[in-house]
Amino acid sequence: MTLSAADYDEQGTKLCERALVTVIGDAGFWGRSLYLVGGLVPRYLVGPVSPPAPAHVGSRDVDLAVAFAVDGFDATGYETLERNLRDGGFTQAPNEGDPEFRWRRTVEGRDLVLEFLCDTDEVPEGRNFKPRSGAGSRFQAFNVAGVRLLPVDHRPVEIEAERLDEGGLSRVPVRIAGLAPFVTLKIRAFVDRHHDKDAYDLVYTLLNYADGPGGAGSAIAASPVIGDALVIDALERVRERFAEPGHDGPASYARFLGSGLGEDAVARLRNEAVEAVRIAMAAVDRAMGTP
Repeated sequence: MTLSAADYDEQGTKLCERALVTVIGDAGFWGRSLYLVGGLVPRYLVGPVSPPAPAHVGSRDVDLAVAFAVDGFDATGYETLERNLRDGGFTQAPNEGDPEFRWRRTVEGRDLVLEFLCDTDEVPEGRNFKPRSGAGSRFQAFNVAGVRLLPVDHRPVEIEAERLDEGGLSRVPVRIAGLAPFVTLKIRAFVDRHHDKDAYDLVYTLLNYADGPGGAGSAIAASPVIGDALVIDALERVRERFAEPGHDGPASYARFLGSGLGEDAVARLRNEAVEAVRIAMAAVDRAMGTP
């Protein structure tokens, strides 16, 4: 199913925030090994925007990365996290076709989805990793190259939301992906699966980052992971996929936002995506002294 901006709403996004606050809030010490990635991140990287800039559409699910390889997230951590998820009413892979790294719960008639990612050499990229844990544990995470960047480049934010199950208002510290890891993970996801939302998240963040695409490019260049081979490769992929209005990046961005709009509006959206990436990448090059 191809989703567009019309399929996202503030109620769904707030529900994701409530789940995030509940899960992180219950993780205790192990919450320091959990990082928010995916479609909720632009909401916090960019922050509130002023008209005429539109607010980010939000997300329909919550992606959490488990940085066990760096932070020493051991069997006790997995077992604690798994127990807290089950206590919180989440079920691991309840639907036919669900991968084992996906957890679901129905709240207020909506399907709430949590997915866990990791970065490990113990299984090939794109495979599920099952940590060594106690007997009977089924906890798994999806192996994604780039998650290892998060402990090095992330942003701490505090998110306030109503906990699930009438648990009351709570404010919890959450580590969100820094801009360079976010762009790296987003462009790799887009290339792998061609979801229009991935192109939208990437372009929206560049457009609305502090000081616009130029500020985003400068921030990427200043990242402590800018020299990592994954980041270098990702930036080249961004340039390639958004080089011209007819390329797949601008086409996906325009399709996500342009449902029901005329051809001229869609063409403007394509050009907007190309220009945002061009300005951001030019700022990266200037900061890095690249001709």
